[in-house]
Order: sequence, then C-alpha cells, then structure tokens
Amino acid sequence: MIKADKIVEKLKNYFDKRDDISMAFLFGSWAKNRECVDSDVDIAIYFNPRGRALEWEETDFYNDNERSIWLDIENIIEKEVDLLVLNRATPTIADTALRGIPVIIKNRNIYLDFLVRITSEAIDFREWIEHYWNFKEKMKRETIA
Repeated sequence: MIKADKIVEKLKNYFDKRDDISMAFLFGSWAKNRECVDSDVDIAIYFNPRGRALEWEETDFYNDNERSIWLDIENIIEKEVDLLVLNRATPTIADTALRGIPVIIKNRNIYLDFLVRITSEAIDFREWIEHYWNFKEKMKRETIA
C-alpha cells in the first residue's frame, strides 16, 4: 500500500514542473496516517495570484487547469483525489489544509502571508463559534431552571 511520503514525493515532482502553482499540501486522513483502503487523498493547491494581492475566499476564482491537474494527480498516485483550491477556500478548511504535509512551497512570502491571514481568520471564526455555543448552552440552562 502506498504511504504519505510516497504520495508527497510523486506530487513534488509534478508540482515542481508547474509554473501556475505556488504551493500544495497533502492533508486529511493520509497526512495523519489514518487512511483506509478506500480513503480518497486530500490535496490542497494554491494558484499563483492573478495580481499582486493575496487571494483567498475568491468564490468566483476558477483556473482553467483545475480539471487537468485533478486528473493528473489521480493518474500519478492511482487513488481518488479530493482537490481543494486554496484561492477560494474558507479560512477554516484552508487552515486545516495548511496544517497538513507540505508537498511544495515555491514562494515562501506568499505561503507566510497566506498562513498568517488564514490562521487569524480561522481562529476568529472558531472563537465566535465557541462563544455562540456557550451562549446557547447558557440560554438552555436558564430556560430549564
């Protein structure tokens, strides 16, 4: 059975040749060594920004090469792939992907800027959820009492 390090090695060679990809990550069950026989492989990619600004949560972003990249990856690793495009991902899922295994990081500045921005947004969202949950639980207790 193929292991995460072999997936990373194969994909590093592929992404190294692509000028349109700034960084890529293996995340999910394969990155945590919790994969099953039928587990898909979660891969996150970040396309080079179209301008000077960092791109994230760009819901209208679509790169013409996405489908061919997805098919290439599936052919290379011979597994079903779930491809996440970080340019349009929400902060929480992007944060999860960035905590995975780096396949390639071509531009350290873009990576660090993206990491700081996404991590901050994800923390803010998680704190908001926690406060909301605590408030909701408090209201339940007061209603019961």
